[in-house]
Amino acid sequence: MSAFDAIINHKAPSPWELFKTNPSLYIASKLYNSLSQQLLRPLSTPVRTICISDTHNTDISALIPPGDILIHAGDLTHSGTPCELQVTFDWLVSLPHEHKIIIAGNHDTYLQTAEGRPCVHTWRDRGIIYLEDKAHTIQVCGRTFKIFGSPFTPQHSNGAFQYPHMGITGTPSHWSVIPNDTDILITHGPPHSHLNLAGLGCRALLARIWELGRTHQPVLHVFGHIHGGRGIKNMPWNSAQSIWEDIVLKKGGWFHTMHLLWAMLWGGWDNGIRTVAVNASVVRGPRDHDILPPVVIDI
Repeated sequence: MSAFDAIINHKAPSPWELFKTNPSLYIASKLYNSLSQQLLRPLSTPVRTICISDTHNTDISALIPPGDILIHAGDLTHSGTPCELQVTFDWLVSLPHEHKIIIAGNHDTYLQTAEGRPCVHTWRDRGIIYLEDKAHTIQVCGRTFKIFGSPFTPQHSNGAFQYPHMGITGTPSHWSVIPNDTDILITHGPPHSHLNLAGLGCRALLARIWELGRTHQPVLHVFGHIHGGRGIKNMPWNSAQSIWEDIVLKKGGWFHTMHLLWAMLWGGWDNGIRTVAVNASVVRGPRDHDILPPVVIDI
C-alpha cells in the first residue's frame, strides 16, 4: 500500500485527537459544520438519490435501498482487472433503479486501456450510463437534471485518470470541462476543504465549483476517494464558506476562526442557495473491512 493509499484508507481521527493537533482549526470546523449540516426544506417533488463510491469490488447490492437515481462515484474495483469490473457490473445491472449513473476512479485502470474503453459503450444497453468527462441529461419525477461525471483526481503515485496538481486559482484547469449548467456533479475526488479529511481535495475543482455556484448552483455533488471524509455537507456559497476554505488552506489560526464566527452571526448565512456535497465512500478502515451503507439524499 502506497503512502497516499494509507492516507485515503486512514480512519478519521477522534475529536480529541483533532483538538490536540490544532485547537483553532477544530473549533472552526465545529462552527462551520454546525450550520453546513442543517437540512434544507423538503421539496414538493423530491427525487431520491442513492449515492455510493469506492466499493472496491464489494457487492453491496443487498444494502442499496429503492430510489430514483443511483450514483456510483468511482473505484468500482480494487485492482482494476477485467474480472473485478465484470463482477461489479453484474450487481449494478441487477439493481432496479431507473437511472444508474457511474464514473470510474483511480483504481479502475482497465477502463483507461485500449481494451477496456470499448466495453463501456455496451453498458448503456444494460441500463448503466458511464460518464468520463461527459454530461448526460435525465428526466425524473417531472424534473430535468443535467449530470456531469469525471473520474479524474490529482496525481498521486500510480493509478488511472490522474492529472498534474494545478491548485492556484487562475491556472488552467482540467475542470473547465464541467458545463456551466450542471445540476448534478459527480467526481471521484473531493474539492479542497470539504469532506476531504486532511485537506487532500483538489483546489482547482473547488475554484471551478465556485464559478458554477455564482451562476447556476449544482443541487448535488457526489464524490468519494478519501474514505475517511465520508459525510454530507451543505455548501451555501457565501462569505462563511469562503472563510472556512481559507482557514483549511492556512491550517487554522484564532484570528481566522473569529472571522468565521463574525461572518456566521452577522454575514447573512442562509441565502437559500446550497449545493449538497456527499462523500459517499462505502469501504474504509484497514484492508477495506468496514462496509458502510449508501448515502440517501432527496433533492
